[in-house]
Amino acid sequence: MTSQPTRPQKPSRRRWLQKAFGSLLVIGGVLGLLAGIAYAKSRQIQAAMAAPPPPEMPVAVTLTTAQPTTFRQTSVVIGNLLAPQSITLRTELAGVVTRVHMTPGGSVEKDAVLVELDTRSEQALLKSAEASRKLADSTLQRSQRLKLANANSASELDIAEAELTRAEAQIEELRVRIDKKTLRAPFAAHVGLFDLHVGQYLVEGTEITTLEGIADYLKIDFAMPSHVADAVSIGDQVALHVGAAGIRLSATIVAVDAAANALSRSVTARARLDNPPDILQPNDSVRVTVPYGPPIAARLIPATAIRRGPSGTLAFVVVEIEGQLRAQSRDVVVAGSDGPNARVLSGVEAGEVVVADGSFKVFDGALVADAAAALDSTEPAAPTAVVEPAANAGAAQ
Repeated sequence: MTSQPTRPQKPSRRRWLQKAFGSLLVIGGVLGLLAGIAYAKSRQIQAAMAAPPPPEMPVAVTLTTAQPTTFRQTSVVIGNLLAPQSITLRTELAGVVTRVHMTPGGSVEKDAVLVELDTRSEQALLKSAEASRKLADSTLQRSQRLKLANANSASELDIAEAELTRAEAQIEELRVRIDKKTLRAPFAAHVGLFDLHVGQYLVEGTEITTLEGIADYLKIDFAMPSHVADAVSIGDQVALHVGAAGIRLSATIVAVDAAANALSRSVTARARLDNPPDILQPNDSVRVTVPYGPPIAARLIPATAIRRGPSGTLAFVVVEIEGQLRAQSRDVVVAGSDGPNARVLSGVEAGEVVVADGSFKVFDGALVADAAAALDSTEPAAPTAVVEPAANAGAAQ
């Protein structure tokens, strides 16, 4: 007897309905949970929208007041310092050095003997010339007596006078030669470096050293553009800047060249610096700032108040709006600096309050507070638009 294979039995309809109902319950629970979360979030958003906004906190900055000033356009050139008197000491005649009375780098007084050359041959010739003069003088006196006695002719008297004159001329020439071999200082001066020894032979025109005059002033020669020269006058002041020492001095223009340079079209001027510091030496270079043109009105604000960016140069002005201090950006035109301050031609008016320090934290319309006023106050106080002028605001030039 063969057995029949058994077929799998299909689930009953009841079990299928149970599974379907369970799935629907799970889906409904998930949807209900999502709906609850969405409702809670909606209530939170509505509550946040209904709540008042948080109070705006002011940005602490340093404030200052723009100060009025005037300035002139300037041209910066390089000048050369010169001693009032300066020469190169040279020999006029050849000779052997017998004495040296100066030291390298030292100082000498006017008419001081600096170098002596050998004058023994000239001294011997001078004695001979003096003897010839004595003889010529005796001959002339004798001829004059004979002339009074009509014992000689007028030509003999003329010859005697000429011989005396010739002898005196020879003496004068020898004395001049001796004097030229004694080199003296034509003025009080500082002596340059030199290498000179007793017994050294010097040819005519030998350069020995330099003498730079000692005085209570120095000269400054500088070349400026012709349009600048047209606007300056004798008596105008120029500023000198010694870069290495950080010194700033004032000099007075005393002369302007009558013509411009044919190649550079620049005009050379000379200024006088009274009582120069010891650090300045002849032939030093200095930076010369030459003001020219009419005065230009501007405002001084700290250089830290200026912000530069791709959109231009600006500064923040503080204005009072509804009792609060707010920053307002202004496009400004800057024309150089005056110490720590910037000169502003437009964008800020004199008396306006600007953000001097901390402008990088500020944006247009930002609420600001004066940090200095907050530090000075022991109790919290409302910001005020009245601020003291900055201590570094420069006066009108």
